[in-house]
Amino acid sequence: MGNAIKIFFVTDVHGSNVCYRKFLNALKIYNVDVGILLGDLTGKVLIPLIEKAGGGWETTLMRTHTEVQTQEELDKLKKTIEMMGYYWVHQTPEEFNAYQADPVKVDALFKKLMLQRLKEWITLADERLAGSSYKVYMAPGNDDHLEVDKVIEDSAAIVNCNNRNVMLDDHEMITFCFSNPTPWDTPREKPDEELEPMLEELIATVKDKSNAVFNFHAPPYGYALDIAPELSKDLVQAADRKIHVGSRAVAKMIEKYQPLLGLHGHIHESRGAQKAKHTLLINPGSEYSEGILKGAVIVLEKGKVKDYIFTSG
Repeated sequence: MGNAIKIFFVTDVHGSNVCYRKFLNALKIYNVDVGILLGDLTGKVLIPLIEKAGGGWETTLMRTHTEVQTQEELDKLKKTIEMMGYYWVHQTPEEFNAYQADPVKVDALFKKLMLQRLKEWITLADERLAGSSYKVYMAPGNDDHLEVDKVIEDSAAIVNCNNRNVMLDDHEMITFCFSNPTPWDTPREKPDEELEPMLEELIATVKDKSNAVFNFHAPPYGYALDIAPELSKDLVQAADRKIHVGSRAVAKMIEKYQPLLGLHGHIHESRGAQKAKHTLLINPGSEYSEGILKGAVIVLEKGKVKDYIFTSG
């Protein structure tokens, strides 16, 4: 346990091209040994760029009607959409109407564009990281479709650490992508009573639990890392009321096994660090839609968390 290891931890980039590129660049900037990108990796919104009869394109972005006339304006709009983590597609008015009438067709197009961007990310990482000494780990989150795992696994430079035990020098790290139920019925969520045996099975692979890293997408329930605005039945945020929304199963596992470090995400607005007895819990937060990369640089040395600092840029 004598070697120092420096980790750059990021979560919830949600399809933002800018944030992903910043993550790759930050490995060198912060001079780290390990990069960890814990889901959610993919975006949530598809923006149609509809051709206008008289020339130009129109769309609705952030509830605002937007029109562009020139190719230069269109390219700028596409970059903004990609920065926000959204996907775009060119459509004629007829194509747009046809897709509006067929939700299954929309879902298929969305998944195609989502996987296409993720494949582009993997290709970029393989090019950038070839021959480097960085160890980079990536895993999906509750928002990510099951097909995401295969795309990551095709990478030559990035390790899909989902549901695995990998070594960070002298420290074992286990990763778990599922969350407790959300209002959005995402692809990877289950009730806490189902998560608990899944977590127990994964934790059983860890030999030295007190020196391990639990890289769990959902934060533990009842801590400062899982506070979010309360939502009404129609998903409207309450202006003045916040509640704990994390996983009780994750909290139980952390309190039971007391790993060295807990790395979490999922709740974008709950950036922070907190101790759970001997365990340091960290959520770097997320502002992906603004193109701002939130992260945490963490130094492990001699079986302890020697230092950590939050980053933003």
